[in-house]
Formats: sequence, C-alpha cells, structure tokens
Amino acid sequence: MKRGEVMTNDSAINYFKEIFKAFSTSKDGRYCFVCDIKTDLSLWSQEAVEYFGLPSEMMKNAGQIWAEHIEPSSREPYLKSIKEIFSGKTDRHEFMYRAKNKDGRYVTCLCNGKVIRDEEGEPKFFAGVIINFEMGDMVDPITGLYSRNSLMTTLKDRLYNKKPFYLLIVGIRNFFDVNNSYGYSFGNKVLKAIADKLVSLVSGSDCFRSDGTKMAVLFDRADFTLDDVKYTYDCLRRFVRNDMLIENRHVVLDLVGGVVTADLTKKDVNSIYNSVIFAISKAKEDNRYELELYDDSFFTEDSKRLEILSKIRKAVINDCEGFFLCYQPIIDAKTNKISGMEALVRWKNEKYGLVPPNSFIPWLERDPIFNDLGDWILKRAMTDTKKIIEENPELIVNVNLAYPQLQQSNFAAKIDSFVNEIGFPPQNLKLEITERCRLLNVDMLKNEMLKFKNSGYQTALDDFGTGYSAITLLAFLPVDQIKIDRSFIMGIETDRSKQCLLKAITSCAGDLEKDLCIEGIETKNLKDYLNGNFYVNNFQGYYYSKPITIEAFKNFLKEYDPE
Repeated sequence: MKRGEVMTNDSAINYFKEIFKAFSTSKDGRYCFVCDIKTDLSLWSQEAVEYFGLPSEMMKNAGQIWAEHIEPSSREPYLKSIKEIFSGKTDRHEFMYRAKNKDGRYVTCLCNGKVIRDEEGEPKFFAGVIINFEMGDMVDPITGLYSRNSLMTTLKDRLYNKKPFYLLIVGIRNFFDVNNSYGYSFGNKVLKAIADKLVSLVSGSDCFRSDGTKMAVLFDRADFTLDDVKYTYDCLRRFVRNDMLIENRHVVLDLVGGVVTADLTKKDVNSIYNSVIFAISKAKEDNRYELELYDDSFFTEDSKRLEILSKIRKAVINDCEGFFLCYQPIIDAKTNKISGMEALVRWKNEKYGLVPPNSFIPWLERDPIFNDLGDWILKRAMTDTKKIIEENPELIVNVNLAYPQLQQSNFAAKIDSFVNEIGFPPQNLKLEITERCRLLNVDMLKNEMLKFKNSGYQTALDDFGTGYSAITLLAFLPVDQIKIDRSFIMGIETDRSKQCLLKAITSCAGDLEKDLCIEGIETKNLKDYLNGNFYVNNFQGYYYSKPITIEAFKNFLKEYDPE
C-alpha cells in the first residue's frame, strides 16, 4: 500500500488477520483469540480451530459456539462471565473449565481475556489466550493433576492479581517402599489413586503434582478457611492410612504436610513455595504427622533463611552457580601417608558469603532438584582429581551420596556414564552412604551397593555411630569402609561407655575385614590414643587439614610430610 493511501475495510481486515496470525502461532497449547465487541465477530488461532474442531478461524457469536464445547456443568457460569464482558460490567475474564476437542475428549483449559478500550474509553475488543493444560508440560501424565510448572504459573497469577490463598502441599512418607516392593507401574497407580481422592476432597480448588511424590492444592481464601484446609489434609491422611485398595492389595502409607497463608503484597512465588517445603522438612525431622502451619510471622522471623534457600535452589537450576568443592585429606593410620580425600560441597554468594552446607543440604535433600546437584558433585569431583589420581594411583576419592539419588532407578548406570565420559578409574572412586540413606529400604540399599561394586567402585558407611546406624549393617551391606563420626569420639579418652562401644564396632569391623576410618581428629593426643587402643586404618580431621580447594590440595600433596 502506497504512503498516504487510505486502507479499506477489507484490506484492514486482511492486515489484521496477518498480524494476528504472526502472534498466535503456537504448538504448546496456547490459543489466541480476539473479538470485536460491537459486531461480535471473532478471530481464533488456527491451532484452536484444528484441535477443537471449530467452524473456522473467523466466527460470528464465537462465545456461544465455544460454550457448546465446554463441559455442561461449567457452561452456564462461563456464559455468565462472557455476558458480563459484553455488557461492560467487567474488563477481565479468567475461567477454568474442561472443553471437548474434535475427538470428543474433554481437556482442561484456562481462559484469560481482557477488554481493550478505544480513545474515548469505549470497549472495543475482547482479546486473550486459552491455555490447554493437556498440551506441553502443563499436566502431569501420571496423576492427571496440573504440573509443577502450572503451579508456579498459577502462583504468579494469584500474586499479580492479589488473590489471597492457602497453599497446601502434602508429601507421601516412604513411598519408595511401594516402588521397591511392587514396581514403578504399581506405584504410579497408587499416586493416581491419591490424586483422585485429593481432587474429590477439594471440589472447586486447583490441584497440582509438585516435586517427586508431593501434591499441592491452592485454596481461595474467599471460599475456604484454614480449618477447611486442615480437614482436607486429615481426610486424605485417613484415606492413605486405611482405605487404599489397589489391584486387590491394601496399601498403607502416611503423609506429611505443610500449609502457608501469606500477605501477598510482601512475598514472591519462590518464597511462598519454599516456605511450605521447609515446613514439610521440619515436620519430617520432628517426626510429626499433623499439618505444619506457617503464616506471615514465619516470613518475618525467618525471611533471610528462606531467601537464602530460594537463592540456592535457583543456583542449582542455573548450572550449580556458586557451588564448588573442597577436599579434606584422609591419612593412613599406620604409615601416616595420604591415602585419599573426601569431596565436600560448598556454596558462596556475593550477598551471603560462604553458606555452610549443614544449613542447606538437609533441606535440599528433600527436593528432587538435589539430584542435579548430586550429579554435578560426582562429575566435578572426578574432573578435579583425575590428574591427581593419574600421578598418585594409590589415592581414593570419597564422594557422599544422598538418599534422593539412590531412589533413582537408573542411578548406578548414571554413575557409570559419568566415569566413562570423564575417563576416571572406577577403582579410585569410593561412594559414601550417608546416615540419612539408611532410612531407605535395606534390601534396596544392598542392591544398589552391589551394583556399585560390580562396576568397580568402593563403598563406605558414613556417620557410623549416629542416628539409625546399627552394627548389623556391617554384616548385611557390602561395604568396604566404615567411617566413625566425630561426635562419637568426642571426649572418648575419659568416657568409658564410648570406649566400650567403639571397641565393639572396631573389633567387628576388623573381624569382617572392613576398612575403618575415624573422623574428627583434631589433636595428636587423640590420634595416638585411638591408634594405640583400637583397630583403625585411616584418620580424617583438622589435625591434618581442614577441607581445602583443589588447588590447595595439590599444594598439600607436595608439602605434606608423613614424618
């Protein structure tokens, strides 16, 4: 069209259609629409027309046509909302419903629309987007609940529109026992049964599959009280404890849950989500089964910690930004020579400085994202020490494993792929099973450790003498080394009870031909006392060196004098 030429109605429509097409092309289940309010003539994206079997991209009275696709129970409220748009009563339309596609199957959709006004303030267009949650990653394929991505999107929308809500998240205790006993297919059916029960309990509220086996519900505070939330949790807990029958098997599980209600003007999405995850972690640690409640006071009292945890979680997602490894030497108790090193993760941030691992690892272990960090630690430890091992083939690199990693069905194969990719000698890698890993099913733990040994890796039981460790594990699990925790030897020179217990453990380890390493060696007197009175192969502690960077460890190797 030449400059200064007036555009005709037909050409304006064609230009408008081309512009609309450029913005509406989508393959992820997001369908654009725009409607001329005066003429009730609408233009819909081609993808929506094809998926739902609509008459055409350009439709007259599209609201009524679309209503015929909406599930009957939602049809009347939908038409009422559209009527309010056309009458000028409201400028926004947000409605969730199930719509029938061309195959006759109902899919969950969310419609977000807004009225666009002209220069005089008169309503001109009604435009927006319809999101098909069953396209892309918006719905979890196992439970049929909305996905975690959907949850975070919905939270952002709630915050933006200042719609107060309660966020309930429930986790399933010891769910790995179901997978280990009956297989993952059966486990998925259990998850679906719990999800279906949850949906039936919270009619009118959105339900989501969160990380791992966690499920979430958003309760509108205009319609629900905190007592309603607690009642929902209690009903779901009774169901998983007493009423679950899957393929004629009575499955008994239990829940842990957290809920948050917040002043929406002060929070961001990650703070709200992480506060509930933190509440669940706290309930697990304290072995509580009642719903753990966090309200506004939680954000005020512990906002800095939540902020740090949120930053750490983002750092993991962002290629483990700010994380690095330190290495603490392990010393042969007889020759006093360096026999290996333990890789220990650290996180540093410009704002918060060096954050101690005990302040975030226990929390992060309960988040499936820990698997990404665990993979990074394994690969970085092997990459950092590969050249050292080539020059000192007698040295062993110890790497800690967390229980979320061991719950992965392909974990052993994943380690094999890392070893092959990096070219690291498998016999120089020792995998430490931390104390929390021993909460896993013992048979499952044994099978994983056998896989490690078949690949040539050594294994160790870390933190022995704490928590749930039991001396019977020494005979049952195929471990090469037992590591005695620092807390177990503190004050041992004058504590008769600790002396007797350590004698029993070390004697048993010796009889079973297990290597024994004692951690927490801080003085020469303690080292000499232990060496002279107990079976011990290796020492580790600040008496030799604190955990140091890989460059500092290389210097330590050069400068260390075993004499």
